[in-house]
Order: sequence, then structure tokens, then C-alpha cells
Amino acid sequence: MTTLDSPQVPGVQPSDPRQRRRLILGVAVWIVGWILGLGLMPVVEASTLSDGLKTTLNGVLLLGFPKLFLVLAVAIMGKPGFAYLKSLIGGHLRRFAPAAQVSPLRYRIGLILFIAVIVLSSIGPYVAPQSGSLRMQHPHLVAMSGDLLLVVSLFLLGGDFWDKLRSLFVRDAKAVFPPS
Repeated sequence: MTTLDSPQVPGVQPSDPRQRRRLILGVAVWIVGWILGLGLMPVVEASTLSDGLKTTLNGVLLLGFPKLFLVLAVAIMGKPGFAYLKSLIGGHLRRFAPAAQVSPLRYRIGLILFIAVIVLSSIGPYVAPQSGSLRMQHPHLVAMSGDLLLVVSLFLLGGDFWDKLRSLFVRDAKAVFPPS
């Protein structure tokens, strides 16, 4: 069995030429899966199939094809190659992770934005019915802007808030308050 030098360290290139070829071929197979999945969706939409069948096929093309080709790519790359690719991608995406601790002002701004988006999206149509025309004319724009503001608020709140949010879904989680 061949292994890479250090799959945990991003930036360590595979030393064996066969490993490098397997890595490149695996990435190519994964990309081809995405291209086929996304590329065949317009073909399905242009067909004369029923709407239900079109929806099912598009779901399979969008979700199933990339997953199937990812499994094939992992089989080609092997476990060390996939671990190397994950560490490489994770190393590049790590810089976009929210900061662990943020300033009190940034936390307050993020919290206000977080609560405002949730409250306005749920009671907004009842409180301000005149804004309904905007919701009716551009529903996708209103929904996407609300989602974008929610994501921005989560990044403003920082990594500690992500842990607090995660603890909502852990049954045995306990709140620990700092001494006052």
C-alpha cells in the first residue's frame, strides 16, 4: 500500500509520481461528475418529460452525480490522497472561518442583526403590510437578502456564538455563565 508523506500537513506534495497521477485523476473525475451533473440539467429541462420526472432527474443530477463521482474519485485517489486533498482544501478555507472571540461591539452588532433578521422575517408581513408589494414583486430577492444578512450576522458573532448555537442541539449541554 502506498501512502503520502504527510496527509495532515497542507502543502506537502505527494512524492511518488504514481500517487500524483492518482490524485490528479481523482480530482478530474470529481470535476467531471459536477460538470456532467450540472451540464445535463438543461437537457432534462428541455425534454418533454413530466414535471415530476424532470424534478426527480434534476435532483439526482445535482445531488447524486457529484456524490457518485466523489466516491469514484476517492477510490482512485485512495485514503491518503483524499486526506491530502481535504487538508489542502481545508487549509485554504480556514482563513474564512469566523474569529473565535470578537469585541463586545462586534458581538452586539451581530446579535442585533441576527435577532432583527429572524424577527422581521417572521412577523414582518403582519407588522408592515405595505412592504408586501416588495415581497410579492421580488420574493427571491427578499428571501436571499434575509439569508445573506443572517449569514453575515453569524460571522459577526464569531466562533464562540457558533458553539452556543451548536449547544442548542446537544441535549446534555449546560450554560456556563462567567462570574460577575
